[in-house]
Amino acid sequence: MASDLCCGMHESCEKGLRILRDESLYYNDEELDAYKGIAPEDYTPEQVAEIREVFETLLPKEVSDWVCAMQARGINLPPDIREEALLMLSE
Repeated sequence: MASDLCCGMHESCEKGLRILRDESLYYNDEELDAYKGIAPEDYTPEQVAEIREVFETLLPKEVSDWVCAMQARGINLPPDIREEALLMLSE
C-alpha cells in the first residue's frame, strides 16, 4: 500500500521530507480535513480535483511542508498527486 510518504519513525526522511509530530504547520485548506483516513485509491474524481486545486496553489518550496502537514492530519494524498509531489521534491 502506497499511502504513506514517510513512516514518521525517524528524525529525517529518506525522501527528504521533514517529519511532523503534531499539526503545528497548517495551511489554509481545512476543507481537506473531510478526507482524513480515506485510502489513496478510494478518492472520487471530484475529491482528487479538490486536493489538486490546493496542491497547484503551493509554491515549490511549500510542497514538502504541505505533504508533511497532510500526513500529520491523517490525510492521504491520491496516488497521482503523491507522485507529482515526490517528483517536485526530487528536483
